[in-house]
Amino acid sequence: MAEGKGGFGRFMAFIIGGAIGAIGGMLLAPRSGEDTRERIRKQADEMIEEGRERYEEQRGHMSEMAQEQGKVIRGRIEDARGRLLRGVESASDTMKEKISEGADQAQQATSKAEEKTEEIKKEGKGV
Repeated sequence: MAEGKGGFGRFMAFIIGGAIGAIGGMLLAPRSGEDTRERIRKQADEMIEEGRERYEEQRGHMSEMAQEQGKVIRGRIEDARGRLLRGVESASDTMKEKISEGADQAQQATSKAEEKTEEIKKEGKGV
């Protein structure tokens, strides 16, 4: 589908070679000046039209390639986005677990402190 890097160079060589050959052949042919000029004009018009057709063809190929690359890039972006979201969710879950563990430890420490306070109060009354 895609031509190599030299595709445009080959196209230009074809156009230039064709032009040189056509002009050279017409100039060397035994015809009148008016007839020769008309043939050159006709050949130039044909070459211009062929150049336009090839340009449109190449433009279509380039457009297709750009669309394909756009799809590939969008896919990569979506993959990266998914990995990022999974990473954030994992980090969030880890933080929630750590906070929960910290809250449990704080609750246990509070309970122990309350028990110790009650013990000290009882000891203070019993003395």
